[in-house]
Amino acid sequence: MPRHSITVTAYHADNTVCPSEHQHARSGKPLTKGCTGRDHFVASCSCSTWTSSRSSTRNYSTAQGRRHRAEQQQAESAAPPKGPAVLRELLQLDADD
Repeated sequence: MPRHSITVTAYHADNTVCPSEHQHARSGKPLTKGCTGRDHFVASCSCSTWTSSRSSTRNYSTAQGRRHRAEQQQAESAAPPKGPAVLRELLQLDADD
């Protein structure tokens, strides 16, 4: 079962990555010289098959990532069939015999 780790990345308005070293005030204004401010956030998964839609807040992107990870873990840990379905599968005869 592959591990699904979520990474949230901040972007400037021109779609360049806003590094985590860039400091911002609570209002969102950049404190780092040369930083144009964070415009949007995108979450991506290590499974390389999922990327969230653009979000204006980090919290929403993080929540989207949590939902994706929960869906994947639920799908991967589906319980094996029980009862008659297992017996039918075990007792299935080859059509050629």
